[in-house]
Amino acid sequence: MEPILQRLQHDEHDTMMTYTRPINLRKHDMVFKEGETADYLYFIARGKIRVFKTIGPDKYLTVFTRGENDGIGEIGVFGGHTYSHTAQAMEDCELYVLKRDDAERLLSENGGLSLHFLHWLAESLEASKAKLRDYTAFGSEGAVASFFVRYSNMYGVVTPNGILMTEPLIIQDISKHIAISRETVSRIVNKWKDRGVLENENKYFLLKDMDYFKRLLVCDQCGVENCVL
Repeated sequence: MEPILQRLQHDEHDTMMTYTRPINLRKHDMVFKEGETADYLYFIARGKIRVFKTIGPDKYLTVFTRGENDGIGEIGVFGGHTYSHTAQAMEDCELYVLKRDDAERLLSENGGLSLHFLHWLAESLEASKAKLRDYTAFGSEGAVASFFVRYSNMYGVVTPNGILMTEPLIIQDISKHIAISRETVSRIVNKWKDRGVLENENKYFLLKDMDYFKRLLVCDQCGVENCVL
């Protein structure tokens, strides 16, 4: 999904940013928490933010991650009075903060800007819905498969033997992202290794049969074009 700031014309970008103020976060700092009043939109100048939902004691489901030139907080600001998710810095970050009142006024006065935000919000909701579909409709195996497909779209390169992940990955990372126990994820991954559809050397995974994962997730019936984490 194209980041929101990259969608804007130069004049739209400059006008909106004059109403923002910068803040800096350290890794693991919270941007906002689920249930807090949704008073601000946040735009990411540097770093990555994880947006997740609490689904039980010490159990969290990642809804999406956002990086440079993208935004967070839109579901709370445009969808109600409180944030429905929690946002946390995955690394040191520089953000720009826009007050809800200023955002609403800017969008009401600028039709082009409003259209960009409308498209961004619609794509964000569609992508989140598709991810939750994978996690709920296809069980634990589908959730792990969905993670690998999305991770490969972000960090995979095509090789003669399959799609190789260029970023390291450990079972614990997958477990935390999809709120499934480490033991369950490990069992599923080992089953796929036995079937020959996946292998790994150290922390680098190779998806040897992407069609296997796409069939498992019925990807041909999903309209989302850019599946990422």
